[in-house]
Amino acid sequence: MASPTVIPIGTRLDEATVCTIARGLAAGTTASVIVIEGEPERFCLGMDFAQAIAGQPAQLEPFARLIGSLLRSPRPTLAVIDGPTLGGGLGVAAACDFVLATERATFGLPEGLYGLAPAIIRPALLTRLSPQQLRLLVMTCHSRSASQAAALGLVDEVVAVGDLERARRSAIRRLARVRTETVVACRRLEHGELDHQLNAGVTETAAALATETVVEALRAFTAEEQLPWV
Repeated sequence: MASPTVIPIGTRLDEATVCTIARGLAAGTTASVIVIEGEPERFCLGMDFAQAIAGQPAQLEPFARLIGSLLRSPRPTLAVIDGPTLGGGLGVAAACDFVLATERATFGLPEGLYGLAPAIIRPALLTRLSPQQLRLLVMTCHSRSASQAAALGLVDEVVAVGDLERARRSAIRRLARVRTETVVACRRLEHGELDHQLNAGVTETAAALATETVVEALRAFTAEEQLPWV
């Protein structure tokens, strides 16, 4: 049996991190399972909007392509989470077939605090959430615990921190059994309109990032750690 491909995810989804994950996915088409995991006590805090804050166009298309590649991966995908998972990081996790999280993991969509909507990751989130569940995550902005996220469908298994490695190995064994033909067929049936949805998400996010009030909220929090509602 082929070995799993393990792809580390950075704390922020900057251009280099997105490219690294994309390369890992492209190289992992014959892997038994593709595993995306963060470091202990953290997964990913979302997209890096440094370019938008600096007045330059944000690199949104590569991130949209990454979400599309995850949703269309010819091999099963596993997200292993042991900490905060926000915004685009939650989108990456939601795009995976199986999400394994420890009890100390948390999940949230804080974009609304800055005037953004989770437009690019919406197709991935809606594979796991109803439209109303997603709306509440966006409108309330606060993070959910691992158990709350599991009740919503964002997490498939919650384990104690000390049991994470055992659960990780078990999940890989279970996912590795499915044939590639089955995975590809499921992707084809599930994601016929995906390109249109991702393109719409890029357009929406680019328009928001061209708005000065959004950029100012992001700039204030990044430079001064000023909360968006202050």
